[in-house]
Amino acid sequence: MIYQNKIVISLFIVLLIFPFYVSASKSSALSEDAQLCLGCHSDKNLTKELENKETLSLYINGDEFAKTIHGQIGCAGCHTDISMENHPQIKKIASKKAYSVEASQVCTMCHALDEKQKQTFHGYMITRVKKITCPECHGAHYIKKVAEWKKGLGEIRYCLTCHKYEFTMPFLNKELLPLRVDEAVFKASVHADIGCTSCHSDFSMNKHPVRTFKSREEYTAEATRACRICHTDEQLRKNPAHSALVSRDNCVECHGSHDIKRIAAEKAGLKENQYCLTCHSRRLSMTMKSGERLSVLVIEKDLLGSVHANLKCIECHTDFSKAKHPLRTFASVAEYTVVSSVLCNRCHETASSAYQRSIHYSQVKGGNLDAPVCTGCHGSHAVAKATVNRTLGITLCNKCHKDMNSSYEASIHYEAMMMGKENTPTCASCHKAHDVQITTMTTKIKDACFGCHKDMAKIHNKWLWNPPISLPSFAELHFDTVACAACHSPDSNRVVHLMLYDRKTGKPLPEEELLKILETDRDSLMRRIDIDSDGTIDAPELWNFFKLLYSQGVTVTFMGKVDVSKAEEAHKIAGKTKAVKDCEQCHHPDSGFFENVLVLIDRSSAKPGVLTAQPDVLNSAFSIIPISKFYALGSTNIRLLDILFIVAVIGGVAVPIGHITLRIVTSPIRSLRRMKKGGKK
Repeated sequence: MIYQNKIVISLFIVLLIFPFYVSASKSSALSEDAQLCLGCHSDKNLTKELENKETLSLYINGDEFAKTIHGQIGCAGCHTDISMENHPQIKKIASKKAYSVEASQVCTMCHALDEKQKQTFHGYMITRVKKITCPECHGAHYIKKVAEWKKGLGEIRYCLTCHKYEFTMPFLNKELLPLRVDEAVFKASVHADIGCTSCHSDFSMNKHPVRTFKSREEYTAEATRACRICHTDEQLRKNPAHSALVSRDNCVECHGSHDIKRIAAEKAGLKENQYCLTCHSRRLSMTMKSGERLSVLVIEKDLLGSVHANLKCIECHTDFSKAKHPLRTFASVAEYTVVSSVLCNRCHETASSAYQRSIHYSQVKGGNLDAPVCTGCHGSHAVAKATVNRTLGITLCNKCHKDMNSSYEASIHYEAMMMGKENTPTCASCHKAHDVQITTMTTKIKDACFGCHKDMAKIHNKWLWNPPISLPSFAELHFDTVACAACHSPDSNRVVHLMLYDRKTGKPLPEEELLKILETDRDSLMRRIDIDSDGTIDAPELWNFFKLLYSQGVTVTFMGKVDVSKAEEAHKIAGKTKAVKDCEQCHHPDSGFFENVLVLIDRSSAKPGVLTAQPDVLNSAFSIIPISKFYALGSTNIRLLDILFIVAVIGGVAVPIGHITLRIVTSPIRSLRRMKKGGKK
């Protein structure tokens, strides 16, 4: 009853105001039911609050609606759920978008899908760009014929009808190109007054082809050709760096496509780093003489997250500025990396000085441009603090030394790291971070071990002693000639390294100095050591080489050190309970620790020169003087020394026995002498 009364009241109001509305408007072309609806919907204040709190205007301009293509269609033709019998009614609407989607369904009653797909691009929009609804482009009530609608639009406004929305074009390689154009950004660009078809010459208000491209790169090259319509080669090549980029047809990579500003305005409004990122935030690369291509892309997020976040680009790249951008060429990526790493020296003097003492730098200086440099390990723009992540150092070293990773992961050091223990050793803990040394230099590695393991002489002396000798110095003698890994990597094979040392300096005698002394080259040097050219060094050959250097005024010695045979084995450090503690493992005539002997020649710019030696070099009389710094009691027995030792022992025993015997034999004589002196008979 109440509902019927509402209908009666509504009809009464409509009938009351209808004559006034008809006389005051020019809506005679409207259908009768439309004129009836406008009795209420001509009120500009008529609105509806939606469920998401948006406000939907219900106002309709009768004059404008009368001019549209739908002017003669009654309101119920589209609003099929509303009639004079059931209106007004409460209708729940979630949002404007939801209402627009619902309204689009009504359009399909008259406009079949086949009809809507006649225009190629229109078909693409309604079938593939699902988020756009009919009213968003055509409006809801003031819809004109397409030809008439186009006349009232400028070219840019016409294109933005669709291109103001978020949608993309797919390439054949599955990349997506955004096709949205921000109107405000475009109006602020240098091309704001140029019509879209000035650049997009294949398109017009009557023609819109749908094109396909293999990739973004192919599309970019195509789009860039439009720039040449206005910008001549002579103009584009004034700046050398710009000229190099122009040759690759990538204008839009740097300048963008719709947000292009005047260069002077862009420079003035940008800080130094942002100016550089105008180009370097895009996928650009530099071509080397070798044909290699190096990416010069700088990801701003990485730069801001690095330790150099507060630095300006020109603080490292001192030859560059807003006004100056030299064009440089390099033989290869490796050469560029070496040259660019020199920039680090100005701020990191201590690290740079240490690096110049390393095997890495020696290799670079020797011509190996693939050897590690600053940027090779730390990166160039995403530089992180080395202490941020302890495993980062391992990851960096694995770039070149990944063959060592599995052996490290088999060690007690890695086990401790996985347990979360602090200060567990990583690569740099033993090998140093910058002044990385050759691994065959056992004393250096020993020092690294003692950096964490303090008072090792006292600790080892608890079992490593020879009664009655129990001084820590006895254990220290072992540390000088036995690598830690030789005992603490129990399943490894052992080898004796005989490194040539200069007695005067106490340092390895470099190969380059040997070559100068003997006035020879590397190949000839090896032949002068291995006289019979059989690939191994025997004791007489070792003596002859020692004597040859002595004749040139150089006194040398071969420092012997017991080590593991392979670098991988040096990382497999086991716990102390598994370490070798049996003295006979070394001090026994049949010890396998001395079966492999290598003679090493120091090469400061590379790995040492290696010559295989016969095991008897450790037992020969020829080796007494050349290998005076290495002698293992009970194992590497030099026979002459053993004979002398036996003679000494026999002599030591015979002298007191002979002395006592002689005294016994001569005692009567000594008694007579005493009697004579004392006057006794």
